[in-house]
Parts: sequence; C-alpha cells; structure tokens
Amino acid sequence: MTPGSSGGGSEVIAGRYHLVKPLGSGGMATVYRVLDERLDVYRALKLLSPEMTERESLRKRFEAEARTMAKLHHKNIVTVHDFGWDQG
Repeated sequence: MTPGSSGGGSEVIAGRYHLVKPLGSGGMATVYRVLDERLDVYRALKLLSPEMTERESLRKRFEAEARTMAKLHHKNIVTVHDFGWDQG
C-alpha cells in the first residue's frame, strides 16, 4: 500500500482508512494519522515505502512485526488493530 502524492485526507487506503496527515517517516515506512471510517475513530497507519513493497523479504518482515505487535498489550505500546495489503 502506498499513499498518493497529494498527502491529503481525500485518499482512502484499504477501503476504510482516510489519510489525514503524515506523522513521521523513516527508512522503510511512513506513519499517517487516518480516520477509520468503519469504526469512526482516528488511528495511526504505517505504510511501507513503495520501493520496500517490491522486496518480498521486507514485506514478510513487516507482516511479522505486525503479528508480533498485535500480541503485545502494555500501556506504553501501541495496539495493532489491523494488517493488510492494498494495491491502490
């Protein structure tokens, strides 16, 4: 999944997450503030950089990270609510 060049709130990822604004970026991904339309709540959404999605080993690493984080429950660790791929 990759955000459009506009960076505005009009783009929808995975049919439910409206991009609101970027929060930060690193070597592999960018984190956005999004509105989850299904649950009507704001969330943070981490999107792999387009060049990273081309490497299967990095996609698997990203998925393993999401699965591991979803199992952790602590007040100082963000909760993972969803994981997926969007071709849009």
